[in-house]
Amino acid sequence: MESYLTTCAKLLKYDDKPFPNYRQPVEVGYFSQDANREVHMDRREARLYHLPPPEANATNGRYRLDLNDGYRDFQWRDEEKANEEGITPILQWILTHKAEFRKFEKPGFSRYPLHTDFVLFRGMMTRILCAPYANARTSPWRLRVCRLHDTIFICNDDGFEADSKPDPDARHKLMCYWGYKFESYLASHIDPIEKEAHTANNSAGFATVVRARLETHSMLLVGEVDCESSSRGKQPPQNYVELKTHRLITHPKQEEAFQRFKLCRTWAQCFVPGIPTIVFGFRDDEGIVRDIKTYETQSIPRMCRGLWRGNVCMNFAETFLSWLKDSVREGDSSSVIYYRVTFQDPFHSMSLERMNEHDAARVAFFPEPLVSAMGLWKEECEARRSKQAAGE
Repeated sequence: MESYLTTCAKLLKYDDKPFPNYRQPVEVGYFSQDANREVHMDRREARLYHLPPPEANATNGRYRLDLNDGYRDFQWRDEEKANEEGITPILQWILTHKAEFRKFEKPGFSRYPLHTDFVLFRGMMTRILCAPYANARTSPWRLRVCRLHDTIFICNDDGFEADSKPDPDARHKLMCYWGYKFESYLASHIDPIEKEAHTANNSAGFATVVRARLETHSMLLVGEVDCESSSRGKQPPQNYVELKTHRLITHPKQEEAFQRFKLCRTWAQCFVPGIPTIVFGFRDDEGIVRDIKTYETQSIPRMCRGLWRGNVCMNFAETFLSWLKDSVREGDSSSVIYYRVTFQDPFHSMSLERMNEHDAARVAFFPEPLVSAMGLWKEECEARRSKQAAGE
């Protein structure tokens, strides 16, 4: 079984199609992961945003933040271990917060426990939104998909990316560090104990869990949060702030490339989970931040008009989710059927295919204990529904 979906913006003809209905994301929970990638149902890794004042003696700009500082002592996460997690942190949160999903039950409610069409990280949704403007030759990717108890779970296929890209060189690794270092200049732990004990690493993080709806598709989205502002009267996710770095822009062509590629992806990252504010640190080639600018997520599509359109991204996402719903089938209660969605050359399209048992066993992202736990939860829902039908 194989199915295809075009991603070509010109072929989609969405330019004049109205922006689809996207319900304001609502935070329903959060969790932290510590330096050992252990999941905690609390805010211990949350950080508070603070904009450093401009330096009076800074040359060639308003700031002089050295992003190279601390590079030798930085503790890099074990990528293989992180990739093996799949969506396990999301599943742990779900199984710890069963009561949260009871809120969505209606009279004659479904026998399925989540009452949710899709569960995924925001990074997966970002890729889907940006696909109409992405280059499948230079930026191929693959997703792993399965349907369990009428909910479709989507996870990245990190092995595919590792095989598609050359090993990062020392310069690439240093530039990755620059992003983490910029975050450390503008964000610090809220929890005083974590602030005191913190060591520079990219393993720990704080994530928001939001519920959203795109047209008829309900979603549970999980996204890492860089930091939150202390603005009064704002509740999550409206007080969350995204931090980014980019090379200093000195030419109109660089500004156009920044708007066409970087802002498109960053807008998609932040719009989906409802993060309203993005702060960019503009650095030179030596890793020194010279300027800091703030962007409002809602204003970015207008700024980039003529380069890409938010309505094209969101309408394609709606088409993609409908395509998955129609194509992905569920196995019996004792098995999980895996599919893969691939975005790569030579065509402007995505392909969906069911995986054979060997490939499925290699990339399975549903640990068996969690499959069993979901099965037991489904049985609880069915028993409750039977009692309701009997008037008990």
